Amino acid sequence: MKKSEFDKLLISKSKEGRSDGAYSRLFGDNELGALISRIHATSISAGTYLENAISEIASQLSVNEIPNIFNATLSGGAWIVSKKNLKKYVTPYLNLEKPTEPDFLIVDSLNQKCIVLELKDGDNFDTKKAQGEVLNLKKYSDALNGKLAYPWVSRIGVCMFNQEEHKKIVEGFKGHIEEKDAITGSEFCMYLGLDKNEINSERQKACNQNFHFFIDEILKIEAIRNILKSKLE
Repeated sequence: MKKSEFDKLLISKSKEGRSDGAYSRLFGDNELGALISRIHATSISAGTYLENAISEIASQLSVNEIPNIFNATLSGGAWIVSKKNLKKYVTPYLNLEKPTEPDFLIVDSLNQKCIVLELKDGDNFDTKKAQGEVLNLKKYSDALNGKLAYPWVSRIGVCMFNQEEHKKIVEGFKGHIEEKDAITGSEFCMYLGLDKNEINSERQKACNQNFHFFIDEILKIEAIRNILKSKLE
């Protein structure tokens, strides 16, 4: 993983938080408010970590081979097509009005299918957002199905990377998908020959650094030091 991507997981690498924002008003302390603001900003930045990590280590279908998705001539493996390459090299074939690309397309030549995939880190979403994302996936998959040569087919998939139960993935998407559409993190990695533990180990390194950074920053705040001292005594 590139250092620039790993740094997105670290609070210490983020910009200073706002000392005059909502968190400062919530706690009544500008220094604490700024720290919480900084943590919140890092959590948003870290949201792209998983997608970028997969793009970096998974086998990607080469740009020259992407047109072969449509003529049934691919053989011998499974690859991903990133959102960036979908937008440039696949979506123009589909003639979609206001298209929304999925996070990835899994191209599985062994089983002659494409999986229009939404990749999630968490496992709980509001109903409106889940429904909209599923509709976009189905719209994209249906258009792709209309272009694939027999016997290839396209279907949708929702992967919650850190969830290993299909039923809970369905529940997390508020029942807008079926269990056959749910893909666990382990299944996703198996498709692409990835090591899930290796991917998660990078995040664990960041967790350790974030934990100690947070404690150090908390202890720099005089008001908190005084309160902790009095409570410990």
